[in-house]
Amino acid sequence: MVSKVTQVEQSKPRININRVNLYLDIALVIAFAVEMEEHFTGLHNHELLGLAFGTALLIHIVLHWSWIVSVTKSFFAHLFHESRLNYVLNLALLIDMGVVVITGIIISRTLGLNLGGSDNGVIQPLHLLASHLSLILIGLHVALHWKWIVTHVQKYLLRLPQLLRRGVTPVPSEAAIQFSSSSTDTNA
Repeated sequence: MVSKVTQVEQSKPRININRVNLYLDIALVIAFAVEMEEHFTGLHNHELLGLAFGTALLIHIVLHWSWIVSVTKSFFAHLFHESRLNYVLNLALLIDMGVVVITGIIISRTLGLNLGGSDNGVIQPLHLLASHLSLILIGLHVALHWKWIVTHVQKYLLRLPQLLRRGVTPVPSEAAIQFSSSSTDTNA
């Protein structure tokens, strides 16, 4: 006899963390690409998107927290070369993105924060330098995770080609059948 607790646990929808990571990462890449050109969105939207990007980045870090703790604890132990490189690159990216977000908040002119950084001749160039450096660091980050990206894009975004490779033929919808039969009638 199955207990009620087991039945309740089985009926709960499970969150697929890899799918969440993939969608969040796609959103981060798109936001970053849009964010890199202030003139594309206008200054106010650039600043709002920067705040949203910073929040999404924090969520990304929280979702990967167990990896961060695990690698931090064993950094000087016997780790694969790629794990150390990945860790150092991620740390550099975290520091750089922190500089971008914090300097962006300081120099904000449309969010009403009035932190006095818009007149500073150091903060604005630092923000620009850090944002350009982040382009390089994010490119390297994507390159190191390319295998994971391709695997999960195929798994979660390109499911139809996988079904076809497995020999599963998708059942056509009624509308597709009607379109197919009407197009053959007009050719006859």
